Amino acid sequence: MSRCTIIFMRIIPVMIFLSVLTVTVSACSDNNEVSALPVLSDYELEEVVEVKNIRVGVVSGPYGDMFKEAILPSLERMGYTANFTYYADFITPNFALAQYEIDINIFQHYTYLNNFKLENDLALTAIMEIPTVSMGVFSNKFKSIDDLTTGITVSIPDDASNLARALRVLESANVITLDPFMDKSKATLSDIVSNPLEIHFVPVIAHELVETLGDFDVSVINGNYAVSGGLYLPDALYQEVLVEGYVNVVAVRTEDLNKQFVRDIIDVIYSDEFRDVIIDPDGMFVGFQWPRWFSQINP
Repeated sequence: MSRCTIIFMRIIPVMIFLSVLTVTVSACSDNNEVSALPVLSDYELEEVVEVKNIRVGVVSGPYGDMFKEAILPSLERMGYTANFTYYADFITPNFALAQYEIDINIFQHYTYLNNFKLENDLALTAIMEIPTVSMGVFSNKFKSIDDLTTGITVSIPDDASNLARALRVLESANVITLDPFMDKSKATLSDIVSNPLEIHFVPVIAHELVETLGDFDVSVINGNYAVSGGLYLPDALYQEVLVEGYVNVVAVRTEDLNKQFVRDIIDVIYSDEFRDVIIDPDGMFVGFQWPRWFSQINP
């Protein structure tokens, strides 16, 4: 698809998705592509109070850096400034966004956002998918996923969406088998039908997984926390190939979809300046998996 086609697509209003991400996803390891269409908002500009200082909520990891390095410079040329609030967990940033403490957040994948807003009755919407670092299986004891031994203890994230995600990662690594007749996006420990290594699983708060890595034989860790915790991604015993719903997004309050700053953020993420930072071979985003829209304009 040509860049002109992509630009044309951006001006066509599309339906805001609130509960289902309608994308087709396939992994391509050769170019880090995740085939997922960009999440665009159905908005029309109105006479509203302009936001010129954007309050950004992030958690530990590379996404605050992505905003600062790949998005903010272009916004500053448009006359914007930005303040950053850093959170220690995955819960507070969405409540902070809903309660007008920040204007956007950038830290979570769509599945987590969707589950969280439905469980807590929050009017939040994803406006754009971004290049994403995947979940990894890490260990201070083992050098290969094939070296795992019987009776080991494995820590995994304790929130529902990332616990299910961690179990799918381990299944992809041929460590466990999940019930093939259930919705694996909602998998729990009780859905494991084969555990040949008799692994003992311990759910741990996601942001504590790196800190507690030494307390367990193996840990399945979200990519953003792995990066912020100083882990070297190629050292992972196994790295997730992202699938539908697990590409990270920029989220805003649904009521703000008609505001200019939202449109400008989308435009910047589509820009050459954003692309150049992401694909820089010496930059920190090497190895991130790409949404489909990004690979379409960066063949």
